[in-house]
Amino acid sequence: MTRTLRWILGGFALLMGATFYMAYRSYDGLVERHYYRSASMEFAEREAEARAGFFAILPDRYRSGPSRFAVKLATDAGPLRGARAMLTAMRIKGQGDDREFPLNEETPGAYAAQIVLPSAGQWMFSLDVETDRLHAKRRWSAVAKEGPAGTPSWDLRGMAGNQEVRLVLSPWPPRPMRELSFTVDLPGYEGHALPFVDLSMEGMNMGRNRVDLSLAPDGRYRGTGVIVRCPSGRRGWEAAVTVPGRGKAVFRFAVAD
Repeated sequence: MTRTLRWILGGFALLMGATFYMAYRSYDGLVERHYYRSASMEFAEREAEARAGFFAILPDRYRSGPSRFAVKLATDAGPLRGARAMLTAMRIKGQGDDREFPLNEETPGAYAAQIVLPSAGQWMFSLDVETDRLHAKRRWSAVAKEGPAGTPSWDLRGMAGNQEVRLVLSPWPPRPMRELSFTVDLPGYEGHALPFVDLSMEGMNMGRNRVDLSLAPDGRYRGTGVIVRCPSGRRGWEAAVTVPGRGKAVFRFAVAD
């Protein structure tokens, strides 16, 4: 009995020794190699938020399928203008349903986008807001209810100088190499020159891709275009609506896979 116990204890000790040895040889540190630096940056950004008095008013309802996401951003100085804002939607079950949606500034401090959540259920959201002096982030979770079926469109408003611009894209979400309908509404515009839309990717030269618009009987300007597929796999695009004599309104969106 004693000999058997000794064999058992010896085997156990040998196994433990081999385990510690392999752990020592294969140890590669923490997953986050620069944890201290990352944490310091996170604390610094939160302190900058607090000093600026940053706050965000977020939606309280979500649904699957296409819907409009709108948020108001401000600091103690007033509405936050000219920010770069990105909404990320994530599913707990995996990355397959994760989505990113660039937000457009419709009016000072008001940012919005047409988003598409593939399914109902629990979602995690992250909102990244960046200006030259501020980097703010908000994270939260919410349950998306089952949304209605149908063919969606993307409908946002912006400004070209002092001219209000409304852009509608259909169908939504857009897909590369498929025809897309563009409708531009310019309330109060009395110019004779036709507006037009330029499609591009920020930071990349994709060549000239212009959508010529014509005046429809209902007073809106309509045209069709095609978004090419980016070899790099990037999906973020910009639609710049030029209103002759007034200015340009830029709308950002993401194409589907």
